[in-house]
Amino acid sequence: MKEKNKYYIDNLINTINNRNLLPRFAFFIWGLLLYAASFSVFFEQFNIVTGGSAGLSIIIGQFINIDNSLFVFMFSFVLLIIGYFLLGKLNAIRTVFGVILFPIFMKFTSLFPNVFNFHISSMFLTVFFGGVIMGIGNGLIMRSGFSVGGFQTLYQILYKYMGIAYGKSTFILNSILVIVSGFIFGYGNSLYALIGLFVSSKLTDRVLLETSISKTFYIVTDKHKEINQYIVDNLHHSATVMDAKGGFSNDNKKMILCCVPSREYYMAKQIINDIDPNSFMLITDTYEIRGGM
Repeated sequence: MKEKNKYYIDNLINTINNRNLLPRFAFFIWGLLLYAASFSVFFEQFNIVTGGSAGLSIIIGQFINIDNSLFVFMFSFVLLIIGYFLLGKLNAIRTVFGVILFPIFMKFTSLFPNVFNFHISSMFLTVFFGGVIMGIGNGLIMRSGFSVGGFQTLYQILYKYMGIAYGKSTFILNSILVIVSGFIFGYGNSLYALIGLFVSSKLTDRVLLETSISKTFYIVTDKHKEINQYIVDNLHHSATVMDAKGGFSNDNKKMILCCVPSREYYMAKQIINDIDPNSFMLITDTYEIRGGM
């Protein structure tokens, strides 16, 4: 029964991924362009490492004479291959476009500083506006359902096999990069990098991902087994299944309580609604999670 449900859910995910493909891909392209432009114009030329494979390329470039976009492609391609075997074919399909296009956009936008020279004397304003543009770009990428690969693939691997939450692994790895960049470029640059990361993450989470970084789902449904299996096996999150009774109808049903990161909110809502169109869903913003279920 579980294998049958898994086959059904996998087909459902493929159907939804193909739905509104062109608009989602347009979001993805605009997001990549903005993200790459923010890196090239506001961070790369000042050696400000804000994390991710692009930030890592700045550090590696101090020791090896390699183009930043080429390094990002090579690094992301290796992780794409690893992710194919560890995370599955579907994840690789969502990632491959980002692995190819992001380095191309990085190379293209590396010409922008020659055209758009803002002559901003304040480094604070530089990293602030860079963080704003990067946050918008990152939010569009997340909404599209695609991935740029690289560190995002690494975060998923760490979660699946080591149980390290996406947010925690992002914080740990980016913090390591920022600290290392402090040794190389000076801790003034590290402090500016933290400002850029803070602005970028806040704009992504609070504006484009609708206020909170997590969403809590309360789902009253007749198909609790299928929905619970999707949450556990596909989203890799825990869920609590409880007995529920209609106050008016007196019908006995099941209610599922689960919490997912906001970046997974759109896909999760679509999948759950397609599994049981008659389900009742209450979705709320969540600001703090403690303990387990």
